[in-house]
Amino acid sequence: MEIKKFLKKYPLIKDILFAIALSLLILLFAMLMLRFFTNHGKEYLVPDFTGYSLEQLEDFEKNKNEHNFKLTINDSVFMPDLKGGIVISQDPQVGMKIKKGRKIYLSITMMVPPQVEMPNLLDLSLRQAMNMLEANNLELGQVIYKPSKYPNAVLEQRYKGKIIQEGRKIPYQAKITLVVGKEVGADTPLEDVEISD
Repeated sequence: MEIKKFLKKYPLIKDILFAIALSLLILLFAMLMLRFFTNHGKEYLVPDFTGYSLEQLEDFEKNKNEHNFKLTINDSVFMPDLKGGIVISQDPQVGMKIKKGRKIYLSITMMVPPQVEMPNLLDLSLRQAMNMLEANNLELGQVIYKPSKYPNAVLEQRYKGKIIQEGRKIPYQAKITLVVGKEVGADTPLEDVEISD
């Protein structure tokens, strides 16, 4: 009874205690609802997608995705040794625990290699041309020596057997054939000499 009298005498304290009790109830209700809606405590292991092709990823999403993971391709990287469209990394990593319906970000190999512009190698020395190819992410294929009054100078630049002009777009790390002048002397035959790399 003394508590009732006390609360009647001081109604502000009664209101403060009521507000605290109501706040605790609301907080408890919110925590229970949050646990229910976020599936708190229900986590699943991230599968390993490394090496999967795009077809295998589609098959996983349609037939084997029991936890509703959302697979998202967020990056593509050029790797000349791998076929295009192959998963090379993922985030989150394999074996981590994530909730149902979460996104898994995948990095794949490029389907088409990036394009680079063909530089002008004509009249450069073979060494300068090799450096220019390397600087432009191209590779030296064959060197064909041809009798010329300009020894060691690049006379022609070819891609897939055809002369290629400066500025033309070609695949990254394409092999370029160079026709290089060779000094004509008494011991030099007049036909072309091919040297493979």
